[in-house]
Amino acid sequence: MSVFPEDFLWGGASAAVQMEGAYLEDGKGLNVADIQICYKKAAGGGNTNYTRELLKQRIADVQAEKQQQYYPKHKAVDFYHRYKEYIGWMKECGFKAFRMSISWARIFPNADDEYPNEAGLRFYDEVFDELHRQGIEPIVTLTHYDMPLKVVTHYQGWYGRRTIDLYERFAQTCLKRYKDKVTYWIVINQINLIFGESFSSLGMVMDEYEDFTAAKYQAVHHEFVASAGIVKAARELDPALKVGMMLADQLTYAKTCDPQNVKVAIEKNRMKDFFFADVQLRGEYPGYAKTWFKKHGITIQMEDGDEELIRSYTMDFLAVAYYYSHCVDENGNRCANPYTKATEWGWTIDPVGLYNTMAQYWDRYGVPMMIAENGVGVEEALGSDGCIHDEYRIDYQKRHIQELKDVMEEGTDIFAYTMWSPFDIVSGNSCEMEKRYGLIYVDIDNEGNGTGKCIPKDSFYWYARLINSNGENL
Repeated sequence: MSVFPEDFLWGGASAAVQMEGAYLEDGKGLNVADIQICYKKAAGGGNTNYTRELLKQRIADVQAEKQQQYYPKHKAVDFYHRYKEYIGWMKECGFKAFRMSISWARIFPNADDEYPNEAGLRFYDEVFDELHRQGIEPIVTLTHYDMPLKVVTHYQGWYGRRTIDLYERFAQTCLKRYKDKVTYWIVINQINLIFGESFSSLGMVMDEYEDFTAAKYQAVHHEFVASAGIVKAARELDPALKVGMMLADQLTYAKTCDPQNVKVAIEKNRMKDFFFADVQLRGEYPGYAKTWFKKHGITIQMEDGDEELIRSYTMDFLAVAYYYSHCVDENGNRCANPYTKATEWGWTIDPVGLYNTMAQYWDRYGVPMMIAENGVGVEEALGSDGCIHDEYRIDYQKRHIQELKDVMEEGTDIFAYTMWSPFDIVSGNSCEMEKRYGLIYVDIDNEGNGTGKCIPKDSFYWYARLINSNGENL
């Protein structure tokens, strides 16, 4: 008997800005992803932070008659026009679920529009209908690094309190429109990535703030308030809807067993991961976070009713993106882990870390969980036989899924595994096409050249066999 239940949701995950393209078609407005250029192998850099001047330059270039830069997410892999083809490949692989996002700027092009864009709403109707026709459950992230640009330029991103209302209106529009087509909703993609993805995630311009770190935590508070408001709206609309939060897991080990080193690692895990989940799953700011804020001179401005809303409307499930683990020394500096290897982008490969982190979350929260992202990015090219023999990806997925099985055997409630990604897409931060995660090779390069043809890799067929055996045929 399989450790995975019969209704376990095997599948893959992607995001609107990384796959759709069609960046201004059918009424869509500009969003933060539309001004991002490609930075090859930009480890921790690329499109992370923006100054006023850089933002001004990028907007001017994007709006110019002839752009000086190439913006990969304008075209991406053309899911907007080819969604039936891509969903067909998912069906062939045996997918039970597809985690995707709705582009906020496709529904409300400027965020503060009087009415939603009907063409955008219809597009997602068609995608959800096609998924259901193919027997695939949509799991929907409401925002995945696609804030309308006007929220940045006019409302200070998530730092501005008005963004709560704008986002709740967008979310409620989606919930009402698609409540009969979508059960599982993730409110905000990787809410804890406020440093590595600060512009994409929060829509904040770094030189507008005297203390950028403090400003980012204020912005996160506004995300907490908006998220709780969306849970409230969903439960009032239909109690059967499931609304979850999502973490980019940043499991951190101590370099040594020196107690001081262990203490430092505990603080890292608390403030990089647990803080966000403690608020959204337990309903309150934990004492260690309040102490950390005081130590760093940070005061969170709260309005009447914020704390009660957060306390009353906690999340139904936890979605986790797991790619790698970290290691720190006694001073809190990141260091190499001698027990793990790394990808060419410097991401550690630590399958056991998936067990470690999911066990911790289960013991701490005891709520249903899903693996929302898990995969490996590799620079790949077609071989002389016209194929890609990606045994490294098969090995990566196999070892991680084995750890998933191990933690589930102990009673951990995990209901879905959506690997990243079903097909090659534009990378999130660096905007590379050549950092390939897909089970399917898409013939497009960093400059947008190529036929766009889809070619299944060896991992596609391996994953199909795995799904067909409900996780037993590893």
